[in-house]
Amino acid sequence: MMLDRETRRDRTLPTFISLVIFAFVLMTFDVRAAETDLAARVRSGALTLIAPLQRVSAFVIDPIADLLDSLSGLATLRAENAALRSEVARLQAELAGVEDDQARLLVLEQIYDLQLEDAATARTPANVLGRPDPTESSFVVDKGTDQGVAVGHPVVDQHGYVVGRVTEVSGGFATVVPISQDREGVTVLVGGQNGILSSQLGSDLLLLEVFDAVEPLRAGDLVVTSAVSIDFPAGLAVGEIVEDAGLEGTALSAQVSLFADINTLRVVLIITWPPEPGIGDPVTTTTTTTTVPGATTSTTGGEWGAFAASLSRWAWPFWR
Repeated sequence: MMLDRETRRDRTLPTFISLVIFAFVLMTFDVRAAETDLAARVRSGALTLIAPLQRVSAFVIDPIADLLDSLSGLATLRAENAALRSEVARLQAELAGVEDDQARLLVLEQIYDLQLEDAATARTPANVLGRPDPTESSFVVDKGTDQGVAVGHPVVDQHGYVVGRVTEVSGGFATVVPISQDREGVTVLVGGQNGILSSQLGSDLLLLEVFDAVEPLRAGDLVVTSAVSIDFPAGLAVGEIVEDAGLEGTALSAQVSLFADINTLRVVLIITWPPEPGIGDPVTTTTTTTTVPGATTSTTGGEWGAFAASLSRWAWPFWR
């Protein structure tokens, strides 16, 4: 009997331990299941509360964020636009410079091909730099005494049309006054008649006065520099008669329109005139002296002397 009791006692203890372990495992499963269900419920409740807030956020905050992104992008676009405008301006300036260089090259080609009646005269091409006074027509060129330019030298454009003359000069620059603004007259030839061409205050037209006129002038008649001019070579085109002009006794006056466009000049040609010694044919002058009781008279020959003698009563103040 004692052996049976001990054997039962030995079997009861393992069985009890096994039951306790099994109960603990079951309790663990129950707790995990309970925790999972509770977490699911809490999560579901939180989502129920947060969902409206998310919708409000999407409705209010997202447009603000988009606006901020747009403003940032707009600033970037403005900066890029400004850079592009600057680049376009630079390219346009370069293009304008190239076009101006091409125009100057064309004018220089025309100047070098220009044929003057007196081929022996020296000539100096010069670039027009600008006007020292915007209210006046005089302009500055980039040639001066270093290149042989002197006060009084005639100036023509690429077509050989008279522009004006040099009035001031320095080492590398000279000032040119157009004949339309010059206070001194120019001796010209029109229709076989010599006359004085002078500027008119406030007008682009010049006034032509012929004192020994023999026939009227017609609109379109060509006006050129005269062979008796001491400031311009003969035969340079100046302009044309604007309208018919009739005789008034032995004189007439007419309006003349210049051929040279002063406002578009890029390059001009400065002519050395009168020619330097040794260039061209010398001027022949003869002098005769006649002795009369009580007086001595001297007369200078040549076309200048003859023309000056015939016009001395009217035109002497205008000779240049």
